[in-house]
Amino acid sequence: MRNTSPHLCLTNLAYFRRMTSLILLIFAGFFNAIMDTLFTHYSSSIFKNFNPLFWNPEVSWQNKWAQPFPQPYEPKWYYFCWPPPYKERFPYSSTIFVWMTDAWHLSKSLMLACIMGAVVLYKPIFGGWLDFWLYYGAFTFTFTMFYSYIFVAKNA
Repeated sequence: MRNTSPHLCLTNLAYFRRMTSLILLIFAGFFNAIMDTLFTHYSSSIFKNFNPLFWNPEVSWQNKWAQPFPQPYEPKWYYFCWPPPYKERFPYSSTIFVWMTDAWHLSKSLMLACIMGAVVLYKPIFGGWLDFWLYYGAFTFTFTMFYSYIFVAKNA
């Protein structure tokens, strides 16, 4: 017979809460690997087969700017202090919505969101330095596996 006592459910929930930060840091390592792969060896990665207008950082950085690039900045009502250097493709496409313009910025935003979430949701697993080394190891192991082995095209 299956044990479905409330105590067991609360124990599972507490366990999940303790693991949330670890899972988020694993995802952060994954997104960091995407960023670095795109930036350092896009042409020999699995991403070279995807849409280069979004994935190739040599081209995709222009997605935040109006085309043809460059067009001079046009004053807009929604800029208060620091206007962008060029005309944006859509409002705030070079600042708060830059994550929508290319894969590198999307990966960076997701990595930062995972790290911030891990900090906010942190509940000790072992505590102190053991947690630090566990989280550091999970992040770097995930980053290394994806960056060095998985995202590199085998036929490059």
